[in-house]
Amino acid sequence: MRIALNDRCVAGPETGPGLLRLGMEMDWETRVNRAREAVERFGADVVSLQWVPYAFHPRGIPWGIEKALGRIAGRRAAQVMCHEIWIGAEAGAGLRRRVTGVAQRAVMRRLFRTLRPGCVQTSNAAYAALLGKAGIKAEVLPLFGSIPVTGGEIERDAGVARFGMFGELHPEWPPEPLLGRLRGLGKRIEIVHMGRIGKGAGVWREMERRYGMEFGLKRHGEQSVSRVARFLTEMDFGIATTPLALLGKSATATAMLEHGLPVIVNRDDVRFAGIAAAENPEGVIVMDEGLTGALREAHRREPHWRLPEVTDQFLECLRKTRADFP
Repeated sequence: MRIALNDRCVAGPETGPGLLRLGMEMDWETRVNRAREAVERFGADVVSLQWVPYAFHPRGIPWGIEKALGRIAGRRAAQVMCHEIWIGAEAGAGLRRRVTGVAQRAVMRRLFRTLRPGCVQTSNAAYAALLGKAGIKAEVLPLFGSIPVTGGEIERDAGVARFGMFGELHPEWPPEPLLGRLRGLGKRIEIVHMGRIGKGAGVWREMERRYGMEFGLKRHGEQSVSRVARFLTEMDFGIATTPLALLGKSATATAMLEHGLPVIVNRDDVRFAGIAAAENPEGVIVMDEGLTGALREAHRREPHWRLPEVTDQFLECLRKTRADFP
């Protein structure tokens, strides 16, 4: 049974097979009661919370959310997947981010005291370490890509290097010096973006202004799943716009890696005090002075969709939660 408690895409309650969507314009008390009744009718043994604080409050500080979620879960065993935690923990964070993060962390602590989850998961090692420092033991559950691996080979032009960018382009992502260094490959450079570009549209326009006459720059917008899969097969490299420390929470980087693309990361601007940097995932090329040589030596790997093993790990977490519940 899947429940969206604060759905921004529907006006009122919508139901489907194993699904209840509750629009954010609905009365809050009504939503909580509808969700609680749905859980009871379903006869759930475990309640799994997919935690994203900004899904419940514009500043990610949903005070009192633990009371509502506690009523919905009742005395059932609980599991929590932390897609996000709190902001302001990164080195050099400004005062506003740090203060907001303190409040967000307090909300999470109250939530965990209420739900008493038997298993907590998150998508990357940095978040797991931060949760651990806050007294919350969490394991890393890797993301799986939303684009199934279809396989297949295509004919490639050895004189062209094709770089793919998929999904939202973070506005903080710096095109330089990465794009300038691509000239060193001595090939025609093509950079293709597919999907919703989001707030990074301005960054793309600047790329077009600076490199439009020299590189082949193309934007395709949203496409079907099959077309995106084909796109990921056609590219030679992927470019991630997420910082290295948080790469594990990027579904688009995951999709590129699962399709066998070597993925370039040129952002290492997020560090957390007292937390050691994690090892680079297989297939990731971190930009440094030896970038050109690394690109020449890189090659596509065998595609591998990791949905089955991620599912197994998630189900094992749920089984442990049920077994440990008093």
